[in-house]
Amino acid sequence: SHAAVETMEDALRVSEAPVIFSHSSARALTDVGRNVPDDILKKMAANGGVVMVTFVPGFVSREVYDAYVAREPAIAKRLESITDAAERKRVRKEMEAAQPLPKATLAQVADHIDHVRRIAGADHVGIGSDFDGMGEGPVGLEDVSKYPDLFAELIRRGWTDADLRK
Repeated sequence: SHAAVETMEDALRVSEAPVIFSHSSARALTDVGRNVPDDILKKMAANGGVVMVTFVPGFVSREVYDAYVAREPAIAKRLESITDAAERKRVRKEMEAAQPLPKATLAQVADHIDHVRRIAGADHVGIGSDFDGMGEGPVGLEDVSKYPDLFAELIRRGWTDADLRK
């Protein structure tokens, strides 16, 4: 995670140990830099690694990402002239409240988990929520108490108990 595609390729090419993407999702579903492209997913599977699918709304929902990118320039421009940290925080919070982002969903996270499994296999997909690094989680995955709901969704999608244990 936090690596360019070229770095992902380099790590997979030289690593003698399995490579882990600790909190990334599938770029085929949400084309953002943090997410892992399909060709890398295939190489990662051959390496024995794992992609830990994140719940970060902007990485699992293109709509959230696009709305974030659209509102950030105005926020950045407004903050340019503010030097006080508390005031910057207050203004950012106010501007974000005036332009709320759409909501990502548990189903979108499950879509990413399904996609990684389809491309790399069940042995190479995990959960890397990133609760400690994001603000608000997707609807239905607001905190760790919602993991059973995610597993229930995966069961509805045909995941076996053996695959879920992995």
